[in-house]
Amino acid sequence: MERPRVTPENLRDALHSEIREHSSGIDWVRWLDAAVALRNYSFRNVVLITLQMPYASQVARSDIWKKFGRSIPNNQQNRDIRILAPVIQRGTGQATGHAELELDRGRSARGGGRLVGFKVGSVWDISQTDGPPLLPPSASAAGAPASDLWRALAHEVHSAGYTLIEGNTGHRSLDGFTNYQTRTVVIRNGLDDVTAVSRLAHEVAHLRMHDPKEITSAGSIMCRGIREIEAESVAYLLLAHHGLSTGGSPFQYIASWAAAVNKREPEKVIERTGARVVSVSRRLITSVDRRLRRAGLSRRPALDAAALEQVTARHDPIGRSLGGPEW
Repeated sequence: MERPRVTPENLRDALHSEIREHSSGIDWVRWLDAAVALRNYSFRNVVLITLQMPYASQVARSDIWKKFGRSIPNNQQNRDIRILAPVIQRGTGQATGHAELELDRGRSARGGGRLVGFKVGSVWDISQTDGPPLLPPSASAAGAPASDLWRALAHEVHSAGYTLIEGNTGHRSLDGFTNYQTRTVVIRNGLDDVTAVSRLAHEVAHLRMHDPKEITSAGSIMCRGIREIEAESVAYLLLAHHGLSTGGSPFQYIASWAAAVNKREPEKVIERTGARVVSVSRRLITSVDRRLRRAGLSRRPALDAAALEQVTARHDPIGRSLGGPEW
């Protein structure tokens, strides 16, 4: 039986409805965890994928599965996961479509062309395919230890023109902070390795995401709250990428902060926040992993799982072919 036709507007409505109805800290952590596994997909598509298949782990188009000798059986053909795929225009012309789907229009695509709208794309989880198994990354390839991550993040601080200090933060409850006047990042000494590197990642996220002038002049608790959620979420994703856990307690108030920004449509605030978090975290992960490789500290993942990710990133228009994972 053929499935009903779905439009980009239908997916946008489903996305906003899902975020509006499930915007607790627990849901935010659930989406962050899914973004770690579905690392070539945007926040909006992570939400759409998990809405349709909560336990999706490896997702790709049918032609990409075919490259790995896997096929979509007949009983799964009409059970595809629907996502928002960008439409790239190579020449000139007038774009059409719902205004809500054109907020990102005008962005240049890698290889030329510009984003002019969205269409519905179809992907399948590995559980919906048949074929030879993919080798998961081995345990020894899961990620770098906290001590190595600390050194890589310290390079990020220095590259941004700041000095990293381990010492007294001025208060026992304060694990770290950034002083934008003195251009220093201070992390309290005596922390365990995971807590210390998590806090350092948090401060690096601030350096990458937020304008120092806006932070120092902000008089709104709400604005600081959103910035804290963004920075803590980036730290969460970086550590999760390397198999380290930080918990999710700072995210419990995300719904109230989003409502304070936009009382009528808080789901749009959460969507934009998620998009920024996913984009920045993946760029930071790429930069940190590059530093780890240069230092000879990274480990090579198992071939099949790594190859699937690379092929998906190269060929999937929802992922990095636009120059980043924002889609």
